[in-house]
Amino acid sequence: MDETAKGEQGDKGFWHTAPGLITAVAALITALGGILGILVQSGVIDWGNDGQQLSATQGPAGAADSEGENRPEDAKPVPEQAGTSPVPWDRADADLVRRDGTSTTVKASTVALACTTGSLQFENGQQISLENVRSIRFDAIYMDSASADGLVTLLDGQELTDPIYTWNCPVWAQNKLGRVQIELGDIRLVKFNR
Repeated sequence: MDETAKGEQGDKGFWHTAPGLITAVAALITALGGILGILVQSGVIDWGNDGQQLSATQGPAGAADSEGENRPEDAKPVPEQAGTSPVPWDRADADLVRRDGTSTTVKASTVALACTTGSLQFENGQQISLENVRSIRFDAIYMDSASADGLVTLLDGQELTDPIYTWNCPVWAQNKLGRVQIELGDIRLVKFNR
């Protein structure tokens, strides 16, 4: 190759060569793909949803969109919204609601039912961690059989109606002021705020 041909190639630079252009285009496509992926993952762009399907957490038009709005306190709760996760158990609180309507807020992980913290037991032998429970409604207390009728609603919206084993123990928990204790006959609802 003579010196003039070398000089012309050397002056073109990286961007004027075929490999340089291919590299630049590939880098641009990769960057745009990464940005698009982030936008889809964060929900800014709704990829693939034509708007005709309702997600599992959406209700019909006009339905209440926040927990507790336009429905009684102990009605079936709204399931968790897609993409959100419940408050971690160690930071969650719970409301202990008495039959007279008064309530006390306590630390969720300290709630004790049937003389034990952390779990709920049914007469049929099923035991459930309170971490998986959204609310427990007490409809009737039976001291002679150490049980209670009511409705247990799990975080996923599933409802359980089997009798709850109570051991005739009061419901108790802790808050910043100390221990809170409510006799079984006085408790109406335990609502875990997750």
